[in-house]
Amino acid sequence: MVVKRPTFDETYMEVVDIIARRSTCLRKKVGAVIVVDRRIIAHGYNGVVSGEEHCCDIGVCRKDLAGREDYKPCVHAEQNALCVCAKRGLAVQGGTLYVNADICVTCAKLIVSCALNRVIIRRDYRGTEEGINFLLQHDIQVDILGERGTK
Repeated sequence: MVVKRPTFDETYMEVVDIIARRSTCLRKKVGAVIVVDRRIIAHGYNGVVSGEEHCCDIGVCRKDLAGREDYKPCVHAEQNALCVCAKRGLAVQGGTLYVNADICVTCAKLIVSCALNRVIIRRDYRGTEEGINFLLQHDIQVDILGERGTK
């Protein structure tokens, strides 16, 4: 009997789904995984910075509490994963980032600056094309996966 195994991209995107469940954000659950040489080296999810009360714990979005649209207390999943690598001294050059939301321009700049080669996006949360366009302009391969992780 032949058993169809999931591809590596499908497997890592399933891990993203599990990581996203750790998100402390009330608005959306975003997860990210960084893979180098087919090994997960870091993961991250969106939420406020360490030491602050989580939105899910106080029952209200900290952005709403501030009453200002320009107040952005959340650290993105991609940013958190890259911070883990920086804190641990892990090289991400040539790696791949998997995420279940569109990439914002700020995260795209970080991805380019960190020399990742590839970004795999599944659009559970659709944003603008700006981040993707920035990545493409800087020769980062971007793959958009379908709902179930298929290209």
